[in-house]
Formats: sequence, C-alpha cells, structure tokens
Amino acid sequence: MAHGQDIFAERLARLNDTHGHRQEQQTATARAARGRTPDWVRNMVYPGSLVGACFVGILTVILSRYVMFHMNGAPDPDGDADLTMLMDGGLALAIAFVLRNALNMSSKEHLACKTAGIWIALTCMHNLVHAYPMTWANAFSPEWVERTVEMTEPKSIFFRGMSFTLDEKAPEAEPVNTDPSIPTSKPEIKINRG
Repeated sequence: MAHGQDIFAERLARLNDTHGHRQEQQTATARAARGRTPDWVRNMVYPGSLVGACFVGILTVILSRYVMFHMNGAPDPDGDADLTMLMDGGLALAIAFVLRNALNMSSKEHLACKTAGIWIALTCMHNLVHAYPMTWANAFSPEWVERTVEMTEPKSIFFRGMSFTLDEKAPEAEPVNTDPSIPTSKPEIKINRG
C-alpha cells in the first residue's frame, strides 16, 4: 500500500507543478496586458463609462431624429407630439440596444445611464437648436430648424407638446394684509357712459 501512496503523491506533485506553472503564466500575461497604467486611471474607467453611456443615449436621439427627418421630413407642428416623442424614443432605444454590445455597455447601470441620456435629449435637444440654429440647419435643414424653433420655447423642457420654461421669473405675490381694519377687496370702478 505504501508504494501506491508514494506513486499517487508523486503524481499529485507533478500536477501541482504543472498547474502552478500555468497559473504563473496567466498572472504574468494579465500583468502584461494591464501594462503600467496607474491605479487611479483604472479606477476612473468605470465612472467614465457611465458618463459615456449617457452621451451615447443623447447621441442616439440625435441620430434617430436625423433618420426620422430624412424619412419623414421636417416635424409637423400640428402632428401628435406624443406619437412623435414615442417614435423618437423607440428608435433611440433600438439604436442604443444595437450599440450595447459594440461598446461593451450591457450592465444595468449603463442601461440606466443610456436611458437618462435619451430622456435628456428627448426633452431638451430643442434648446441646442435655439442656441445654435446654423449648425443644426447644416446638419438637418433650415426648414427643420424653423419648425423646431416655432414649436418650442428656448430654455425649456419640451414634453408631450408643451414647453415648460425654466428661465421664467415667478410673478410677484401681493403683500398679505393682516390688519382687519383695512379692506382686502379692491374698489370697484364704474364708468357711466351717458
């Protein structure tokens, strides 16, 4: 029996040596592939990819609107805004889905960032058209820029065909009257035309 155990122990030693040698080779290969990149750079790659995923979402909306423009022409101001937004968003999601594997952004976090980018572009892209009309006229057409500017307000969020202005100042509130002796109603002025 001792002889069988010795043979078995020698065999295990040979396997461990082979396995250890392969493991050292794999570790050396991984180190060489990583190169001499500093740790802080490697730590910034993931957060940077999340920001990149947001920009991918924004660019997919621009691309989808470009495709829709060449397929359907300039947007119809009297058209259904919900349907237009749904079509732009759906096409942008489809483009983002295709780019998912090409850009290696398939995690849930990347999907959330791409969706946020799509939402930002769907509701705020018109502000860039207001700010840089000549650039957009070169990319799309002057007619497309004119209709976009006509349909939306600058510095606003465009959702379901309505512009919610962000730059508007709140109206001043009337001072509250706490003295009961002062009437709170305004006097009525009658004009007699006789």
